[in-house]
Amino acid sequence: MNNFYWRTWAEINLDTLKSNITEIRKLTGNKELIAVVKANAYGHGDTHCAAALSKCGITHFAVSNLWEAQGLTAGGIKGDILIFGYCDIPLIFENLDKGYIFTVGTTEYAKQLSDEALRRGVKVPVHIKFDTGMSRVGISTAEEADHILAQKGLDCLAGYTHFAVADSKASEDMSFTAQQQKALMDICSARGLKMHSQNSGGILYHEDFPGDYVRAGIVMYGHKPDAETFPFPDTIKPIMSLKTVVSQLKTIKAGTTVSYGRTFTAERDTTLALIACGYADGFNRRLSGQWSCRVNGEYAPVCGRICMDQTLIDVTDIPDVKIGDVVTVYSDQLYDRCSVENAAKLIGTINYELLCAIGTRVPRIYIEDGQETEVQRYV
Repeated sequence: MNNFYWRTWAEINLDTLKSNITEIRKLTGNKELIAVVKANAYGHGDTHCAAALSKCGITHFAVSNLWEAQGLTAGGIKGDILIFGYCDIPLIFENLDKGYIFTVGTTEYAKQLSDEALRRGVKVPVHIKFDTGMSRVGISTAEEADHILAQKGLDCLAGYTHFAVADSKASEDMSFTAQQQKALMDICSARGLKMHSQNSGGILYHEDFPGDYVRAGIVMYGHKPDAETFPFPDTIKPIMSLKTVVSQLKTIKAGTTVSYGRTFTAERDTTLALIACGYADGFNRRLSGQWSCRVNGEYAPVCGRICMDQTLIDVTDIPDVKIGDVVTVYSDQLYDRCSVENAAKLIGTINYELLCAIGTRVPRIYIEDGQETEVQRYV
């Protein structure tokens, strides 16, 4: 390992990402895949992941906002990019030549956008967002859809919705998801409008739903949409691990307290390893006192509170630990004791949050064709 990396880094395995796409396609048949790379590809690095996905033949991407779309374009990503969120109308026309597809979710916005497009003598490519049960963005009725479809300045390419509970196996949630799908189908099918609804939960657990596209998000990165419910294919694997190094070793006496708040007191003489990773790197502070990192194949409990830049772990029972040893904070194994899924469960959140929270000062190390190929540094 090059000394350049010897603080904290995230390893992103693009070979595993490509393998995951192969497995997802087995579940989706002939539907085209929209790769969701918003939020910096859920913390994994959007341009690098999108470039690897392009090698898999993917030409459709989705992001949250115009800034993210521009980042992909600047990174040389080809294909169309669906922007889920609101975009100010003047900015749409400044970026109309870049292959972006914009979302319309109200009749008022659709008319304003169309009127401006007609004034400029152009058409704006859009997908229509339908609110079928999330109560967020979107129209709800066939009348609203007809109003938008009648706007001559819009090129309406598809309609889509977002499932609220596609990752739940509770009977009422299964029924709710089916109702959402039917609401979208009833409007789109009758109007010959292409559609997409299947998010990661929909891909995994509602394979029979019709549609022209699927939107692969968390599943693409190898994680479960909901860690508590359906089984997860063992052929789909996480692509990221968060790693750091031992930067100092010391032995403290029994009765000595550790870190902020003195929440940990050594019950015996204890060997502590200081690791160069803290909550500013994405190591969630709520894991203080209940997490273990992996060192030399063994698990070392966190002692006291996780700090902004560093953390102390107990390596008393792990032989031959030395400065520079690699420490795994979050594993790339789904069911490992230090998996992101396990961390999310411990602190009552979801894996999405922990992945997206990997800090911008953490370099991403990309592995492709079995080799480290590139380092992405944000600061």
